[in-house]
Amino acid sequence: MHLPSGLAGLVSLLSLSRRDEFSFEPDSHPYEDAATGLKFASYASDRGVIYRVAIPAIIPASAELDTVLQVVAPISIGWAGFAWGGTMTYNPLAIMWANGTNNVVVSSRIAYGYYTPPLYEPTKYTLLEKASFINATHFQVTATCKGCTKWGDDEMGYTEVDVSQDVTFGFAFSSNSVDAPEDSESSFAIHDGVGHPIYDLSVAKNDDFAAKVAAAL
Repeated sequence: MHLPSGLAGLVSLLSLSRRDEFSFEPDSHPYEDAATGLKFASYASDRGVIYRVAIPAIIPASAELDTVLQVVAPISIGWAGFAWGGTMTYNPLAIMWANGTNNVVVSSRIAYGYYTPPLYEPTKYTLLEKASFINATHFQVTATCKGCTKWGDDEMGYTEVDVSQDVTFGFAFSSNSVDAPEDSESSFAIHDGVGHPIYDLSVAKNDDFAAKVAAAL
């Protein structure tokens, strides 16, 4: 059956692969995006898929803050995934792909097991149109996220991303296209690569975050 491999993809995506337990240096690097003016912490995988995160300079005590996720992928990549909690299950996921030649898709998901993750409505992504595109070689998705730094409920409790510290995120990608590119609920096949880079978000803080986001919508 074609899909649970769909998230067999995210399985390793997010099953923590072993990393050097004595290495504490962040894997990310500073990056400033020309289209938005936003500063990001940026990480590039060995297949050239780039994952970037930007945050506001002022962090509320509640840890609930808007973020910006930017993903740049070679056009040969069928889908790219990002895990805000760094693991496969029980944290917000973003799954992104190119839909034809004109549109990109970002789909909010969460996994409760090793099968295609369903849509996850508490997390909301909004595309920044001025910084999202497809060209002959790459596609780029830039989107704000609400609900990516704190999730859960009163019964099960809440998980927060402490952006004042280095943070381990998770990613995965596949060369196989999603089953229905026009459908944000599409299933998808197993990944080709996964990772769990450490991000230094101190370089991703933006004093004029809201203004720059608004200008890029």
